[in-house]
Amino acid sequence: MKRLLALFTLALAGTALAQSPKPPMRVIVPFAAGGASDFYTRIVAQKINEQTGRNVIVENRTGAGGRIAFEYAAHSPGDGSVIALIDATYAMLPGLFEKLPWDINADLVPAAMITQTPFVIIVPTASKYQTLQDLINDAKARPGKLNFGSAGVGSVNHIVTERFRSDAKIQITNIPYRGMSEASVALQGGELDLIIAASPTALGPILGGKVRPLAVTTAKRSSALPNVPTASEAGVPPYITTNWFGWAAPKGTPKEFIQQLRDDVVKAVNSPDVRDRLASQGAEPSNFTSEDFVKFLREDTKRWTDVIRANGIKAE
Repeated sequence: MKRLLALFTLALAGTALAQSPKPPMRVIVPFAAGGASDFYTRIVAQKINEQTGRNVIVENRTGAGGRIAFEYAAHSPGDGSVIALIDATYAMLPGLFEKLPWDINADLVPAAMITQTPFVIIVPTASKYQTLQDLINDAKARPGKLNFGSAGVGSVNHIVTERFRSDAKIQITNIPYRGMSEASVALQGGELDLIIAASPTALGPILGGKVRPLAVTTAKRSSALPNVPTASEAGVPPYITTNWFGWAAPKGTPKEFIQQLRDDVVKAVNSPDVRDRLASQGAEPSNFTSEDFVKFLREDTKRWTDVIRANGIKAE
């Protein structure tokens, strides 16, 4: 009887343990609520909560172009309680700064890529440029006369546009603004010749008829803009680049946790409702393994470091 009672007690304990909620996990987003990084993080966090029961808390820590959040996450314990949203900004930091207060190659481990999205080359609706080749031909005929808007020197879209300028072999002038929303308004008002904007930023004005898309920057056309050619199709074959978003864990986080996190993210982004929401932003879910993501980040960091140094870009 005592033995049966002991077995029954163990069974109850095991059941209680299996049903106990998983500890909460905070995802540190380096940018303000409402932006693409925040949007993608929140829809994945919500879906993981639904699918696994884990409470995933999104925390926005803004400032210093993302460096405050990245440093905080990089110095957090590797116990699965804190992870960070990283994006193309992260890969550009080593080119912009000689020293960072954390080791970008070791202190945050890429765990799960959420999605990749195109940038879109856009011009005012009233622009005389009907195609990307029209713009390139005019820029070559009038070096330095065309201008583009950016969210500031060293911002993602500034660096992405400098790469376009280099690949297209043209000279165009950067006009920095305090953010892409201001630059977008200036473009719509005819104060700028072009902007290269992330698809979530560009889609609203495009669909509203306020700007004209000339090309997307991905290797294939965007499902959100199927009639817009890629830059390669439009005359700049080398120019293929994406904006991307993923989660990284502090150094020392167990491999088992990283693998489970990656699997949870892949399951979340491939659920029909999340896929639809991503598609509405011109984004596609990623099925990268953690190893794929590590390799991708290493290659992307080198690519952007080369672009930044070749163009003499210094962070403000």
